[in-house]
Amino acid sequence: MEEKRRVLEMLQAGSIGVEEAMDLLSALEGTRPEPRPPARLLKVRVEAEEEGRAVKVHLNLPLALAPLVESFLPEEAKLTLGRQGVNLKDLLALLKEGVPEGKLVEVEAEEEEGPVRILVEVV
Repeated sequence: MEEKRRVLEMLQAGSIGVEEAMDLLSALEGTRPEPRPPARLLKVRVEAEEEGRAVKVHLNLPLALAPLVESFLPEEAKLTLGRQGVNLKDLLALLKEGVPEGKLVEVEAEEEEGPVRILVEVV
């Protein structure tokens, strides 16, 4: 029972995704999870401030269109990723090779114009 609670707490905290939580719960119950369809979407969430205005970007792109994600990001988000050591072009290139489902990048930073939160996830 305690293990199930820990899985649910990890899901609530956002440290694991829904699919991963279901796999872990199935493993705890001794049942075999159903095979998942291949990941098909790249989800990008950006919450920031730019020139004193709140900026929110929520994208759900098919993986085939993932190279276009950079054109949708505000400049502050691109700069924040770079300062955090995340090379977006390299990350997007990895998608062509196939990546496991889940969070690829999660950044929370305090920038000059305010807090910036960036989440890039394959689902």
